[in-house]
Amino acid sequence: MKQFREDGTIVADHPLARGLLGDGRPKPLREPASASRSRRPKRLNVVLICHYGRTGYNILRSLKAVNARVYLVHDRRGASLSYSRRCKVVHAAQDLGSADPDQVLGIINDLHQQVGVDSVIASDVESLAFLSKIRERLLAPVFPMADAGTLAMLNDKWMFYKLCETAGVGVPKSLYVGCQSEFDVGAVERELGYPVIIKPVNSYGQRGISIFRNRMQAEEWKRSQVDHDHPVIVQEYIEGTDWAISVFAQDGIIKHWVSWVCPSQLDTVYGVGRFLATEFRPRDDLFEMTQKVVAATGFSGVANFDARYDDQACRMKMLECNPRFFNRMSAARLSGLDFVRPGLPVAGEQPTTLGNVGYYPWQELFSTRGLHRLLRGQWRIGPLLHDIFDMSTDPLPPVVRKLAREDGRD
Repeated sequence: MKQFREDGTIVADHPLARGLLGDGRPKPLREPASASRSRRPKRLNVVLICHYGRTGYNILRSLKAVNARVYLVHDRRGASLSYSRRCKVVHAAQDLGSADPDQVLGIINDLHQQVGVDSVIASDVESLAFLSKIRERLLAPVFPMADAGTLAMLNDKWMFYKLCETAGVGVPKSLYVGCQSEFDVGAVERELGYPVIIKPVNSYGQRGISIFRNRMQAEEWKRSQVDHDHPVIVQEYIEGTDWAISVFAQDGIIKHWVSWVCPSQLDTVYGVGRFLATEFRPRDDLFEMTQKVVAATGFSGVANFDARYDDQACRMKMLECNPRFFNRMSAARLSGLDFVRPGLPVAGEQPTTLGNVGYYPWQELFSTRGLHRLLRGQWRIGPLLHDIFDMSTDPLPPVVRKLAREDGRD
């Protein structure tokens, strides 16, 4: 068991069962949570496991909204969260993929015996994969999540494509390429035609996506991939508008959802400009497609699905799934729908979805577009002030994340 200084660095091995909860001051042992429910504090105790710092920070903001006390398990990819005022680091690993599951299991179970953990939340795919290793042995409740096999299937673009076909969900015609040497330019031309999009089967955030408008570009790509033997999926290119839908589901039934118009798959502009304004627009056709996938897998938890409206066929087609919390979850929360709250033991009702709502974060104050919206009354002041307050009361994680270029790491 590790004890940490205030900055999150390890100082000594120390079991939480002896009564030290990170700040070094002895505390009286409480009875296990199960032994005395009536004496449990009203404030929630939550363990957050995080690999991807941006997503973890958005979850922290949601947990603040329900006045939760947060204990953090992170690796170097999510190290920016250790600078937050809203959590206490209980374990830091170099990488969650190689972290010792038994060690983290012991920390969380000891913590549960001490303070009564109300929920263990994993923020991203890597964290969910790690949590799945210890889930059955945890004494504390776990935020709704899918099993390891379902997570792997949804996170793999080719397996997701086959799942959609089986579930009767429209998808672009696609080909699987196991490695660079198997890339058959002629087969792509015969079966799909040009243009096509190629992307890794396991990736996120536009990484590795290319478009080939003719055979020459495809051949050039094949020659350039000598040192990059990874499986990819090749899809027919669809002219149309990109959409996304995020859901909270339990046992194959969607309980809450939002959809919005999103930047094109071919948009390579990152940073603030990519994630500024969000136009939430309900799409019943996209919801129905997503419900079929969720039902087919019995999915539980939060997931984000990307789709594109095919202008020629006049229908939506599903592209991929990210079975994790999503980047615009703070935008949804400040607009009226929190995707963390439904999985926690807290009171209060929420809408099933949002209507036509525009969300504009505080960064838009520095853009001409944002100032025009504000002056014309198109920008609601309430969410803006809430956003600024959230950021100002816990500003270090995004600053450190930016300075350390954390978002650009693999």
